[in-house]
Amino acid sequence: MKNKILGSILITFILIIDLFANVTAKINVPAIYKGEIVEFSISAEGNDVVFPTIDEIDSYPILGTSSSQSTTIINSKVTRSISKTYTFAPLKDVTIPSYEVIVDGKRYKTKELKVAVLKPTASQKGADFVVSMSVDKKSATVGESIKLTISFKQKLNAHADKLQISEPRLEDFWIKKVEGVQKSTKGEYIIQQISYILFPQKSGKYKLAPIEADIGKLVRNRLGSSDPFFNDPFFDSFTSQIKWQKIFSNEIDLDIKPLPNGVELFGDFSIKASVDKYEVSANKPVNLTINIKGEGNIDDIKKFDLDIDEAIVYADEPKIVTNLQNGVYKGEFTQKIAIIAENDFTIPPIKLKYLDKKTKQIKIIQTKPIQIKVKGAKKAKKPSIESLNDNTPTIETKNDNVNVEESNHIKYLFLLAGLLFGGMIGYIGRGLKFEKTKKELDIVKKIKKTKDDKELFELLLPYAKKDKLISTTLDKLEQNIYKFQNHKIDKLKLIEFFEELEE
Repeated sequence: MKNKILGSILITFILIIDLFANVTAKINVPAIYKGEIVEFSISAEGNDVVFPTIDEIDSYPILGTSSSQSTTIINSKVTRSISKTYTFAPLKDVTIPSYEVIVDGKRYKTKELKVAVLKPTASQKGADFVVSMSVDKKSATVGESIKLTISFKQKLNAHADKLQISEPRLEDFWIKKVEGVQKSTKGEYIIQQISYILFPQKSGKYKLAPIEADIGKLVRNRLGSSDPFFNDPFFDSFTSQIKWQKIFSNEIDLDIKPLPNGVELFGDFSIKASVDKYEVSANKPVNLTINIKGEGNIDDIKKFDLDIDEAIVYADEPKIVTNLQNGVYKGEFTQKIAIIAENDFTIPPIKLKYLDKKTKQIKIIQTKPIQIKVKGAKKAKKPSIESLNDNTPTIETKNDNVNVEESNHIKYLFLLAGLLFGGMIGYIGRGLKFEKTKKELDIVKKIKKTKDDKELFELLLPYAKKDKLISTTLDKLEQNIYKFQNHKIDKLKLIEFFEELEE
């Protein structure tokens, strides 16, 4: 009975060996941290191998696949090995199921494999390497800045050849890195600090996930350590490799409160509006500059657009310069707007609404209205030919007291008046056409004489709404002037446009 059992076990064992003889499955690591990649490989020996189609593993999609193959010849026996690797990023423990592989017409099954996903644990005090996070406040209002500091501590006698620290990631937050790394020493540690400014965009409770630090140490292999000949630096790259150690920081809970009544800005600001001139010729631009200074989420101030009756308004994209002063995020917002009109106009007050950081109350600041005088303002329109005809006085006659001779005399008078009136209208029409032709020829001459993009930009501004060609050209000129682009401007097309307009 005992021999029968042993025989059955032996047969089963032989079958298992045969089952997995030509096919193997493996993973690069048995455990990972959340967010890391797992590489799952299937290898087979044979001439004709059919691998399974794998789109996902335990609901986690396959991020990429790769293949490799090799051929070996031992005692005239040729062996061909083919491998296929699948990568995926599980967020929790997974079991990779058994897959079927066909090798030279025979079916084989891979074994199940398990991958554990570990929860990051903060590096401990007293360790050779420690990474930690801290914030200046854990409760803030939407738009209110939060200073985040990441500290990496390294013992004086600990050695690291490479250091990689991950960036903070937090949904619904705008994150700005502060340039520069602060270095200091404290006790037995060398400390490096990197700072970020966090601007919450939505209210709610958030968890700032641990920061990951990868510490690389150069490790020499046996070839380099056993033979003095290979100690030469020339061979270092061939005989050494980087060995990585991974550590994690603590995590931080944040409580973000909403802004009241649809306010989008938080901080303390001042606003000013100025113009380059208070009196301007008709169809010449007045340049308005809006300047806002202060502390807070100044990057969230939106572009201003003005609505002024019977005026063409062209607003540039704003420029924002920011900096960190004594831990406070400050900045300056500047926007230029060109305004062209034919009559006097008023630039309305420019308003800015925000939640004041000191009083925690909504505050509205605004500029004063600016009056602009236009020289050579457009006069009232001349009456049209139709209106002239409508206002021509009528002559009433009574047939009872008019004889034939008087009637003929009146007819001649009307005929003569008609001829004179027609000639006068023709003369006026030719004069108007001449004036228009002269005006259009003037713009063509001015286009030809322009020396730079800015001069051409100001010349074309009054015609911004006349045609798409003009508006497109203005956009290109603006990019050339303010964004240092190099768009080519076709003056010939512009000249053709105004000459066609003349006709």
